[in-house]
Parts: sequence; structure tokens; C-alpha cells
Amino acid sequence: MKEVFIAYFDFLGFKEFILNNIDENELMRRMGHIFRDIEFSLGQGEMQEPRNGVILADLSNSKINCLNISDTVVFWTNDTTIESLKELVKVAYEFNWRENLYNFPVRGSISKGSIRIVNGININDLGVTYGVSCLYGKGIVNAHIKTESQEWAGTVIDNSMINEFTNEDEAFSFLEKFAVKYMVPYKNGIIQEKEEFALRLTKSKLNEIAYTNTKENIERVFSQDHKSTTHPNVQLKIKNTIDFLSTFKE
Repeated sequence: MKEVFIAYFDFLGFKEFILNNIDENELMRRMGHIFRDIEFSLGQGEMQEPRNGVILADLSNSKINCLNISDTVVFWTNDTTIESLKELVKVAYEFNWRENLYNFPVRGSISKGSIRIVNGININDLGVTYGVSCLYGKGIVNAHIKTESQEWAGTVIDNSMINEFTNEDEAFSFLEKFAVKYMVPYKNGIIQEKEEFALRLTKSKLNEIAYTNTKENIERVFSQDHKSTTHPNVQLKIKNTIDFLSTFKE
């Protein structure tokens, strides 16, 4: 096992997305949008030369690992240096706003824990494939629990991450560019004792027009791809997400 920093995300409404879209070409097109956002987040704005008019992210300098399995996306570092944590936060910030404002609602968490990854593939003479791509460990389990317990589309940075910085001033100086202190909403009425850092949906304040447009984007993202928003649990997640957005109003 290896101690690393982990950013764990799951998509909200993914089962409905798969079951309610019978057009396989549409499914592949929309999954391509998810893959694109993962790559752009890892690339941090670096691009390759366009190929046949298609712009691709340049991942050659990325130091963050990623595994996407169905409705789960996991980013993780190779070590526990502060430089690795900072890069992970930047990647998670990019992925969080891209999905929640424009593509697909996600909730996530950033934490520290022990993991191990096993990769391999074998093809026998009959053309049958046996492949393994398994990421496991207490770090993944704890990240899943933290993520799944949230009642919104948003991403929380576990308070323990503050201790990874030299002091609180250094932590706040870096994190305030990507996150704000907030009482993150949890399931079953669980009330946190204190605020946690939550990844920003925008780096700047929103005027009334920008706020209205962004609010409509969030509502659209929850409902697009034939996802239903009538269930009370979904309505609560939308409300909690918009409540968070309102903290960015001028």
C-alpha cells in the first residue's frame, strides 16, 4: 500500500443516463464529453497540436494519475508532497466546475489515504481477454464514504488536508483561489461541527445576470440526458447546489 492524496468523484444520475438513452451513438458522444473533461483537467490548459481539427489535451507533464470506471472518477498522486497536493487540487477544481456547470453533476472529496493499483491484461489463443484494473485500499473506501455522504453537486476538501501545509496561513493562501469555507450539506441531516473547504464553482463574484445564467446551467445539467429531477432527493441536491452558488453573488 502507498499513502497518497486522492480526489474521488461520482456522477449523479448516471444510472438514469445509461438506461434512458437508447441511442448508443448519443451515449458514446456524451461519454466522450466526460473523457474530454477528464483529459482537459489533467492537462491544466496545455494542448497538443490539433489533429484533423480536434484539439487534444497535452498530458505529457501531468503528475496526477486517473482511473474512470463507470460512474466513478478517481485522481491520485504518486506521493504526499505539498506540490503534489497542490496539483491535485487544481485538477479537481477544474473537473468539478466543468462537470457541474456544463456537463454532468458530480460530487467529490479530496483526502489522504493508502491505496494500491493493479493493472494487467492477458489474451489467450482463443482471443479471450482477462484484464485487471483494480484500485483498492482504505484510502479509496474512505474517499467513497465521504463523497457518497454529501447531498449536493460539489466537492469538499477534508479538513485534515490543512495539516499537510506548513501552517494555516499557507493553506488558506493557496486554497482560497480554488475553494471557500462552507457548511457542506450531508445526508440524513448530518451537521458538521465546522465549515470545510469546498471547491469553488467560480473564481469571481457573479452579478445578477451571471448568477441567473449559472443557476440555469446547474438545473440544466441535472436534467439533461433524460434524467428526471422530480424525486425529492434530486430536488434537495439541486437546491443545496444552488444555495452554494448563491454565496458567489455580488
